Amino acid sequence: ERDREIRQKNEQMETDLRMATELQQALMPNTYPTFPADAAAGDTRLRFCHRYLPATQMGGDFFHIARLNEDTAAICICDVMGHGVRAALITAMMRAMIETHSVEAPEPGGLLTQLNSEFTGILKQTGTLVFVTVLYCIINIKIGTARFTRAGHPPPLQVRRSSGEVQTIIMGADCAGPAIGIIPNAQFKTTEMKLAPGDCLLFYTDGIIEVEASNGSQFGIEGLRESVRSNLNQSTKSLLDAIVSDVYAFGDSTVLTDDACLVAAELSPK
Repeated sequence: ERDREIRQKNEQMETDLRMATELQQALMPNTYPTFPADAAAGDTRLRFCHRYLPATQMGGDFFHIARLNEDTAAICICDVMGHGVRAALITAMMRAMIETHSVEAPEPGGLLTQLNSEFTGILKQTGTLVFVTVLYCIINIKIGTARFTRAGHPPPLQVRRSSGEVQTIIMGADCAGPAIGIIPNAQFKTTEMKLAPGDCLLFYTDGIIEVEASNGSQFGIEGLRESVRSNLNQSTKSLLDAIVSDVYAFGDSTVLTDDACLVAAELSPK
């Protein structure tokens, strides 16, 4: 009798995890906005691509890309603490909140300030401790700018093929706040940088840079930069595939302990 109960509970847990995994995958965009809206995928002024690397345990990485108007796109990449069903539920909630606020908020800093306030308010009611790292970016194609804010999330890379430069985007301390869900009244500010035609911004979650080799060393941001530098002659899609291969080779495994995500946003060179 007891064995049967245990078996039923295990089956229920497996069903819940399958559902959570399906929910997680459904949250990943499979199409991207084009600029202008009626442009063919090959003619868009701002193109996107991504790679998602699932882990042994389902985690909480996700991203969201939205058209704000004909010249402006919003990119958000997040990493929810933990794994399993809870991470999937928080992920779904965060995505809904981000979709709602990205339409209203003109500034990344204001959006994260509002998001954090609402999220911590919800958590307070449940008595649950959960935090989410977030990087939010608005790209204006017309004037060539990117405006950022981040909450405990690793900074993106700026890739400039024309000169071979691959740089970590430096944000001032006042533009790098704590993860969402920790400090209820945290204020997030916006930083702005210029973009040139052909520039590519590479966003990622810590599952990429925290992959460990057998000696305990981590792939790191420098490993990511080096991987990008070594593959600059490839298309952006192939570049992301090469990074994934390098990550797997470094960890000597195609099975990750934490899920990982890469998102590229590339301005047309003309």
